[in-house]
Amino acid sequence: AAATTLPRPAVEPPPYQFDDFERYVRRLAGVDESRASAMNGSPQDIRRFGSEVILGSVTMAAPDQAALVPADYIVSTGDELQITLWGSVDADVRATVDRTGRISVPRVGSFMVAGTRYAELPDVIGRRVGQVFKNFQLSVSLGQLRSVRVYVTGFARRPGAHYVTSLSTIVNVLMRSGGPSAAGSYRKIELRRGGQTIATFDLYDLLMKGDRSADRVVQAEDVIHIGPVGPQVGLIGSVNKPAVFELKPSESLRIC
Repeated sequence: AAATTLPRPAVEPPPYQFDDFERYVRRLAGVDESRASAMNGSPQDIRRFGSEVILGSVTMAAPDQAALVPADYIVSTGDELQITLWGSVDADVRATVDRTGRISVPRVGSFMVAGTRYAELPDVIGRRVGQVFKNFQLSVSLGQLRSVRVYVTGFARRPGAHYVTSLSTIVNVLMRSGGPSAAGSYRKIELRRGGQTIATFDLYDLLMKGDRSADRVVQAEDVIHIGPVGPQVGLIGSVNKPAVFELKPSESLRIC
């Protein structure tokens, strides 16, 4: 089943703010700042590597794209279930899990579903409906997903509380917050839960390798903390992508 997205008005991206090191590298490369606004995306538009991807996502009205609900998704308060029954009884029911963790089905009654894995929903609902009806079939899918509040702290363009769907990941929240600021790191982004750091995400894994294996699904009241930018290196001249790259403390640069 596909997850629906939270409605959100379109957001215009803020003007890109070059930091001192970027301006220094641009001067070395001979960039004419008077023409820079007309060169966005050109080889002469030298800025931090990956900034175009991050800022380009801010314009989306609904940054959290529809996604398949995984089998181990845990149903909780605020999730909407779409239940279809046919056979000895025909019904289409849309039921939202209430604060007690229950849903109500006409002629069947109210029963607990919170804490149930998505893959187990047909069995759980089928057993309850089977107490009233016989010789029926059913299908269950998720409609509108519950929203969760996540905090973005540290060196973010738009720090603060952000509301996202319960299937959102670190990357989804980063896109909502505009990503790291000019002083923020692309290489050290921490997911904190219950006062502990449970994951560290490196945006370069996604930008350079397409690797999202470290991208974790967020939970309500999680904190995504963006650390300060690390050492930076400007690469200009005869290179495929003139840009400013951030290094981890354990990394060094070698020109061959």
